[in-house]
Amino acid sequence: MGIIPWSLHARLEGAFIWRGTLWQWVGGWLCANGLGLAGWCVYLFNVEGQGTPLPLDPPKRFVAQGPYLFVRNPMALGFFLLLTGQTALYQSRAILCYLAAAALLMHLYIRFIEEPELAHRFGSSYRAYQQQVPRWVPRRISGAKRRKTR
Repeated sequence: MGIIPWSLHARLEGAFIWRGTLWQWVGGWLCANGLGLAGWCVYLFNVEGQGTPLPLDPPKRFVAQGPYLFVRNPMALGFFLLLTGQTALYQSRAILCYLAAAALLMHLYIRFIEEPELAHRFGSSYRAYQQQVPRWVPRRISGAKRRKTR
């Protein structure tokens, strides 16, 4: 998550220089939040799902709590936040292009491979979840729904 953007920037645009600009500070903040969100998701997969995000040891139990209450793919959103932060931190067009390509490939993978596999593995509970929680754009849930999920 850090090596490819750094390498792209270094090869195509030169060495990273910290100038302390507003964009670099915002980039650092986005990176920290992206890592935090992705880390939270990995934690939930380990503890609640009894597995990992890796295909070799996927979660054995369906995880629909924490950030998964608001969006179906918070781990991917954490990755996109990190890449957006790196784009701002490095002020890099190369990383921006990498972000766009990664977002497109991630969307296609999730839509056509991951979601059908999850529907097969978790059945009606995942299909109901798909109907209630958006794929990419987080939504606020009402107080009544929040109480039901606890």
